[in-house]
Amino acid sequence: MEWIKHLSDIGIGIVLPLLIIGSGFYFTKFLGGFYLLRPARTLRLALSKEGTNGVSPLRALSVSLAGTLGVGNITGVAVAIMLGGAGSLFWMWISAFFSMILKYAEIVLGMRYRIYENGKFLGGPMYYMEKGIGGILGKTLACIFALFGVISAFSMGSPVQMKAASDAIYQTFSFPPLLFGFLSAVFCAFLLFGGYEKISRATAILIPMLSAVYLFMAIRIVWLESDRIYPLCREIFKQAFSFSSASGGIFGFFTCQALRHGIAKGSFSHEAGCGTAPLAHTGAETKIPAKQGILGIFEVFFDTVVLCSLTGFVILLSGESLSAENGMALVMHAFAKYYGSVANYLIAVSVMLFALAAVVCWGYYGKAMLSYLTKSETVSVIYILLFCIVSAFGTVMTEGMAWQLSDLTVALMTLINLFAVFILRREIREETEAAGLCPPKNKHKWDT
Repeated sequence: MEWIKHLSDIGIGIVLPLLIIGSGFYFTKFLGGFYLLRPARTLRLALSKEGTNGVSPLRALSVSLAGTLGVGNITGVAVAIMLGGAGSLFWMWISAFFSMILKYAEIVLGMRYRIYENGKFLGGPMYYMEKGIGGILGKTLACIFALFGVISAFSMGSPVQMKAASDAIYQTFSFPPLLFGFLSAVFCAFLLFGGYEKISRATAILIPMLSAVYLFMAIRIVWLESDRIYPLCREIFKQAFSFSSASGGIFGFFTCQALRHGIAKGSFSHEAGCGTAPLAHTGAETKIPAKQGILGIFEVFFDTVVLCSLTGFVILLSGESLSAENGMALVMHAFAKYYGSVANYLIAVSVMLFALAAVVCWGYYGKAMLSYLTKSETVSVIYILLFCIVSAFGTVMTEGMAWQLSDLTVALMTLINLFAVFILRREIREETEAAGLCPPKNKHKWDT
């Protein structure tokens, strides 16, 4: 559909880079760049223990990581490089650097304005929009955001993830995509009907295990090709600034394919600023909002700076042609060059489990946002069933359409959420000061 493509080009090519870079720069300065200037104090707070009995901060982090790790780090990077060249990797780094503080800010707000209802915490952008901004504006923004969030669950949260997983399984085991989709849908329904507690238990086991396997495989390749890293980095920087000479000026800058796809796929990967992270993190049993926010900073760093970079390096070092039929095929060919056919099995299973974790996590996000719009249990059940059906058919959706829909929904959610975060910036500063991460605004020197 052409109108989706045109909106996606405008939103991702111009609006999203301006939002991410501009907002990230502002909040880094506004909050004193505490995680850059005071890393020791920041780390001590993040690792401090509170003796909680419910969902721990780290388990809440694992739920959020389930939604960000996986397809974005693997297929997303491959698609970005295929469409925007090696320079896309540089713009992913830029996106991550400026997005760390945005994820911190939205998580802090989510923790500050969360509510306790029916024995569990509920939070997210809807609540800090309604309670923080208040009035008709706050309630309207909350409802619009929740509506876009439900739509995003059906685009970014299921088809993209399931398409990557089914591609990997089909190419490796010749397993029929649609059959794989329906079996996966049954698994997802089982976890979604189990609620946040069951989802957090599953992700707390899956995510560390999968990350360790993928990290080992990728780091070994980078180590074997260590003498080529410096020339490769030079090429990445060179292509990152290869703007169209015909376009020139600021238009040429924002129509650069490396920038467009690097920022877009980076945002898809770490999801900072779009408002999904608070939905997972606010379930944590911690009394210090800034503490949970710091885990959000780590989340972006690990997701994009570490995993996305490793995937990009493996693809570029392998020398594989960027004209592969899809992103999943490119990644599998790249790893197979170093590990042979065994790579196909390891990557296929890893991607499948990563994708399923992400689908379940996004299913939970969509359910949480739908619950804000209506408390009807019947509607909630219908949503879960419909979400799982869409996930199943996502295995046969064309990759281009799936990515265009996800890019567009990310931009819309980010636009609304960052507007609310900016309005509530003083509350974020208050929580940061209360945690001892930055001094009061009237002081000019750091406390010792």
